[in-house]
Amino acid sequence: MSIHDEILDRHAQGMLHHILPRARGATVRRALFVTEGLHEVLTSPEGDLDWEERTAKLQADLEVFVQAGTIAPKYLFLLYPAADAVWEIRSTTDQPSIRVLGLFADTDVFIATNFALRETLGGWRSREWKTVKRVARAEWRKLFNTYEPLKGTDVHKFVTGAASGKFFKTPPRQ
Repeated sequence: MSIHDEILDRHAQGMLHHILPRARGATVRRALFVTEGLHEVLTSPEGDLDWEERTAKLQADLEVFVQAGTIAPKYLFLLYPAADAVWEIRSTTDQPSIRVLGLFADTDVFIATNFALRETLGGWRSREWKTVKRVARAEWRKLFNTYEPLKGTDVHKFVTGAASGKFFKTPPRQ
């Protein structure tokens, strides 16, 4: 089985949910799947009105990955260390700012595994960041144990339509 077959299998089992644009006539350029837990956050009727509005904006921000002609580094970013292959989609259109973490199964195929409110994460080397990155990798292993995610720092191998810019952080020299 290929990774694409595995994705379709996990989708059929309800472990992954396909994010599609809600706008009629929108062009689908890339594939984005969310885990069951993240899907529940996006579709749950629970929470106050502010949280429901925020998750609706998060859904719209995820749809950007699927349909936008250009993807910018302020939207999609490879987290340090690059060898872990964990990326974040930044949902900053409203507060609180949300980070959706995930890994690439193939070019233009993103598997969103978990999320965190940016305000709870601290600095990029904090324990909280390390924890959410570990969760992302663990979710990947639960879904695709025998498959490695796409790795590297050349954003064009991950996503078509990447804008010019730096999509990853290098550690400061010590």
